[in-house]
Amino acid sequence: MKKPTYLPTFFRAIQHAFLWKKMCFAQFCVILLLFFYTSSAFSQLSSGSFEDMKSEFYASKNPEKALEIATNYLAKAKKANDIAEISTAYELFVNHFSHTPTAISYTDSIILLTKNSKLENYPAKGYLLKGIQLYYQSKYNDALTNFALANNLALETNNIAQQISIKHYIGLLKNVSKEPEERAEALRIFEENIEFIRKNAYEKKDSEQYLKSLLALADSYNKNRVLDSAEVVHQRGIKASLQHHNQYLYPFFLTSYGVMSYYKENYTPAIDSLLKATRFLSNNEKALCSNYLYVYRCLKAQKKNKEGIAYLVKVDSIYEQKPKVIFQAKEAYEFLNTEYKASNDAEARLATIEKLLAVDDIITEQYQNLGKEIVQKYETPLMISEKEELLSEKEALINQLQDENFLSQRVVTILIIVSIILLAFIVYFSRRNRVYKRRFATLMEDYEQKKIQKEKEKTDSKEAAIDEKIKLAPSQEESIGLPQDIVDGILEKLEKFEDTHRFTKKNYTLTKLAKELDTNSTYLSKIINVTKGMNFAKYMNEIRIDYAITRLKEDKRFRSYTIKAIAQEVGFNNAQSFSIAFHKKTGINPSYFLKQLENQKID
Repeated sequence: MKKPTYLPTFFRAIQHAFLWKKMCFAQFCVILLLFFYTSSAFSQLSSGSFEDMKSEFYASKNPEKALEIATNYLAKAKKANDIAEISTAYELFVNHFSHTPTAISYTDSIILLTKNSKLENYPAKGYLLKGIQLYYQSKYNDALTNFALANNLALETNNIAQQISIKHYIGLLKNVSKEPEERAEALRIFEENIEFIRKNAYEKKDSEQYLKSLLALADSYNKNRVLDSAEVVHQRGIKASLQHHNQYLYPFFLTSYGVMSYYKENYTPAIDSLLKATRFLSNNEKALCSNYLYVYRCLKAQKKNKEGIAYLVKVDSIYEQKPKVIFQAKEAYEFLNTEYKASNDAEARLATIEKLLAVDDIITEQYQNLGKEIVQKYETPLMISEKEELLSEKEALINQLQDENFLSQRVVTILIIVSIILLAFIVYFSRRNRVYKRRFATLMEDYEQKKIQKEKEKTDSKEAAIDEKIKLAPSQEESIGLPQDIVDGILEKLEKFEDTHRFTKKNYTLTKLAKELDTNSTYLSKIINVTKGMNFAKYMNEIRIDYAITRLKEDKRFRSYTIKAIAQEVGFNNAQSFSIAFHKKTGINPSYFLKQLENQKID
């Protein structure tokens, strides 16, 4: 009888309930720990001073971490209800989202927050930051308006640092223009700004702004082609940037120095400086591409176009990964188009034109609202006539490549056919050569056997030899139908005819030979057909060819004769009939036979 199972089931249920409570408790502990950890982390991020948090923000190389610091900075500033620190927090956001519309919205927040405040740097700093971000977005007229507002406020508060910065950016705006007057005005502003910095002893007070102003002045000298002054300022800027604790703007001074060297036609130091700068610009794709473009210009000036093309290809590769370098890519494609046109590389040029047109379409679509300034700065989009010309060239290149491909296909087809034919010929001649070698070997064996047979006949009695030769089979006697003595007499005379080599005379006919042998042509024809197994013409050719083989094998001088001379020596009228008869009997040509004899070095 089975025991009841309800008690074990009851205990198992209690056990499961206990385990479930433990799991829930463990989960609660984990959540609690996470809450305390998050609160602790937030507390740590917010516990430092505003200055510490700001230093940590600018030192951070992790964008997510920097954004978290800015967010906590703003929360702490709002909690303290400190307008100045709230404005500083917005500045951190402007820095984080720089070169984007989001950054402009944070500058508006600064202006709105500080417009009626009595703060020393605001709202002038808000207008300055907005002007800078508008400048980055190439909205130059709006940028100039905000710089003017900032300047008025900076003059009212006698804020020298802001005045220096505002003049710097106004100069940059002027420097964008391609008009000589505007660039000259920009140069004057930069020179005055440097003088203003020195007069107010701001080189060390704000070393970074001083380096910015030096770089802008050096660049302006480059653009105005005041190259001797440019070299002095570049040397001063490179020295000052190296003395800065972060080597601030050092790679950009190197770049600008390389550009200046290019204008001075000092191409080797220009390339050296530009490439040295690229080692510091891996995260600044626009500057990196601009450097590569100047390296190409230097190499082209040195007639090293092939080396220069490699740097244009680098710009193309960067553009595929970072579309923001679109203007530099457009310039690279224009250079590549010129290079491939000069080298007559239709396929590469077609690919480049397609990329250039695609880039131009993007620029036309996405940048059409940036105003005429950006069009002047980058010389884009393409003029309608240029675009039509490129489209026309593209169509022509496509047709050219199609024609070349068609021709290439025909050439390949022809080459395949020729190759097959050549292969067939090679196989044929290789096989024929093997067959000829076998036939030559057989021919030599037959020759040796006949030679042995003749020597044997010489040792035997003449009568025995004659009996052996004239002995006919019953079927042969019946076929001839002539008395035996007549047959024996004609065969003996034929043997003498062969031994004396009278057959080497030309134009032998059956009638002529029958007359020589003192018989009639009918008898002679029957005896040759039955005993030799062939007609008269073939019989004559056979004995002549045998004689030719013997002579060629044994007579070195005879082997030096031409085929025509050999043919005439053995009784043929011409070389052609001799060659035909020789091949018919032996299966090889007389020329091949001679060559093989020579290869064997027979004396």
